[in-house]
Amino acid sequence: MARRHELHTADGKNIEDLLEMARTLFDRYNDAEKPFTEMFAETVSEQTFYQEPRRDDIYWDKLSEGEQPRAMREEDYDDKWMTIRSDTYSKSLGMSQKYIRRTPSSEIIDKLQRLLTGAKNTEEQLIYNTLTNGIIDGTGEWYDIRDYGEHTFDDSHSHVFESTDELFPESKDGTSHEAHEHIEEAKRELTHHGMDGPFVALVSNSFKRQLRNQLSWDAQYHIPMATGMRSADVQDLDIVIDGVRLVENPWMAGDKFYVTQASNDSPIKFLEDRPVQATRPNGALVRSPGDLLGANATADYGCRMVDPLAAVEVTPTQIE
Repeated sequence: MARRHELHTADGKNIEDLLEMARTLFDRYNDAEKPFTEMFAETVSEQTFYQEPRRDDIYWDKLSEGEQPRAMREEDYDDKWMTIRSDTYSKSLGMSQKYIRRTPSSEIIDKLQRLLTGAKNTEEQLIYNTLTNGIIDGTGEWYDIRDYGEHTFDDSHSHVFESTDELFPESKDGTSHEAHEHIEEAKRELTHHGMDGPFVALVSNSFKRQLRNQLSWDAQYHIPMATGMRSADVQDLDIVIDGVRLVENPWMAGDKFYVTQASNDSPIKFLEDRPVQATRPNGALVRSPGDLLGANATADYGCRMVDPLAAVEVTPTQIE
């Protein structure tokens, strides 16, 4: 008789078991390696942190007798404290009494797993959007661009190239260049600021095919898809063009690609202010089985490009 008043799935699992399974799935997701995030962003644990957006003194100072050397950080760097503001992202679990009663537990678990795939997609899209919107484009920047060696720069310096001619300064007449040359020239836009990698390129499917047509080594190469990466180690990527390793991005159209510093040298900082949790409509944590009814999956993420010089965007227009 008491069973009539208990809520069970179509295959007899009670709501207490369902809550425990959901918690296990969420814990596994939060603890799992996230290769795209770890390769294209550096995870920070605090909303506010100090960021030096460029290389400090590359050479030591020649001192006169009794002279003291300058510090690595200049006094006016006090304003380089940065804040990442996190936003709340959420999706309803869709748990009603009718849904639970009519649905086998295996289908409910499958739904929760797809829901977590949505969390992963959201996290990766946030990082990608931060990359695409944060690259220096010649409209001025919040810090002075330091000269490097014989290279000099001003506020009009840009790392956004909308054509092959813009990327190759010596060819302004529609001269074509091979796909790998575009990668090499984009990398030069980073190394002439003193950056030394590791470098990774996020390429469109179309640009990947352009490269494939030019490869002279074993055709059984593999450029992993950004949405299905299994490793966050940049060294595990198979294809290397002049020290730049390649990842395909299904979100990108045309021949566009990006080259950026990777992993802990990435210019993108990612903050997971709150991991994925089951929450009630008022934002409080789900703590009892009955709280599952009408509950949501919620996480707080923040992302910021802290060095607009450390990435390059290229849209090739003349590929041999």
